[in-house]
Amino acid sequence: MRYVVIGAGGHSREVADLLSNLDQEIVAFQDDHAVGSHVTSGAPILADVAGIEFEAAVIAIGDARGRREKFLALREVCAMPALVHPLASVSPHARISDGCQVMQFVMVSAGARVGVATILNVGCSVAHDSLVGQYVHVAPGCRISGGCVVGDGTLLGANSVLLPGVTVGAGCVIGAGAVVTRDVPDGAVCVGVPARQIRIQEESGW
Repeated sequence: MRYVVIGAGGHSREVADLLSNLDQEIVAFQDDHAVGSHVTSGAPILADVAGIEFEAAVIAIGDARGRREKFLALREVCAMPALVHPLASVSPHARISDGCQVMQFVMVSAGARVGVATILNVGCSVAHDSLVGQYVHVAPGCRISGGCVVGDGTLLGANSVLLPGVTVGAGCVIGAGAVVTRDVPDGAVCVGVPARQIRIQEESGW
């Protein structure tokens, strides 16, 4: 399948490798602020992909709001299938939604559900019956235990841990290495072991 990758920053390099591992063709990268050749794939970086023939798109933007904006703009225009790295392990009884990126060494267990345009980054895990919302970024090495809920637009930092049954609200930031032992409200920023709330973001609406 012929792909356009939306975004040409750091995360686009990981997405380019993911598409290469899936034997998919990248015809161009689209970036409003850059032109030239992509560092990893050599495909052109264009400000506008009008006139380019492609069948599918993948959104290589780490920021949740940016990812949401592009997904909503493109979902009626082209396919945005979930991409699952060959070295990831996804239960046949899990559900991965459109636009998701499941990187190498990720594990998703039975009954887990992952919302649209969510990034499951390298080596993270989502245990049984957990619900991960839309536009979430689960950073490398994060562990989501069984029966957890993660709200839309939340960032779970590298090597953070959610203990079983915990709910993390929408638009939250969980710091790297934090251990979340109890529910977290919408928009909260939490750090530490055990995780403690240090503030609520002013623009947390999802």
